[in-house]
Amino acid sequence: MSVKFEIITKDFENALAKYKVACRKDWQFVIRQQSRIVGEKLVKFTPPKTAAIGKRNIARDIGKVFADLSNTKWNDKSLDKMWRAGNFEGVKKALENYPNKLQMPVFKYKRIFAKPVRNIHRAAINKSGRVPKNWHTSYAVAGKGELKKYVKKVQLQVGVAKSGWLAALTKLGGKAPNFVARHGTKYGGFIDGNKGDNPFFSLINKVSTFPQGGTPARILRRAFIAQTKAMGNNIKRLMDKSGRIF
Repeated sequence: MSVKFEIITKDFENALAKYKVACRKDWQFVIRQQSRIVGEKLVKFTPPKTAAIGKRNIARDIGKVFADLSNTKWNDKSLDKMWRAGNFEGVKKALENYPNKLQMPVFKYKRIFAKPVRNIHRAAINKSGRVPKNWHTSYAVAGKGELKKYVKKVQLQVGVAKSGWLAALTKLGGKAPNFVARHGTKYGGFIDGNKGDNPFFSLINKVSTFPQGGTPARILRRAFIAQTKAMGNNIKRLMDKSGRIF
């Protein structure tokens, strides 16, 4: 699924026109240059800020969905054998009449799995791309090392939302951090209309879910505001050199 946004800001357009005069370049040059810089800012403002932050958030979120029971051991050999075989419901049934069963970790969860279930994890993620802080952990994973393995697998997706801008950014000569570039350009698109009297570029991000704090509208707004300010500073610098007044 792709969501198309078109944000037009008068401040950005005015700064663009003044910058063109100040730098003495044609529209094709200015539009290409500024599109590249805006593209780099879109990558910058799309969460997560760093790969480390993205990995940490994923580990925390998965930990809210699944408890880790992989180190569970039973003194009773028959129970331990059932547990290691993955017969978790059999263990619970065998302990059904145990007087203090509700104090045992095995009875705290609705279901125990040998491996994390992706659909359960995905269902817990909200529109902001995160598992809510108040999420109640109803499931557990008992397979040795399976939860850590799943976390590492999901962490490989860190940077996907940022990579949605790469199809356009690479065409414009821009660059992105390695943890973003590794995903390639398959999550985005680019339209080159840099010709004639009304040149333009379309930078298209096809990612449907963005990490927390990264709604498409907010990312676009931050990128345009930041570049409008940057162009204003460049205009002042160019005016100081030339002595021209707008």
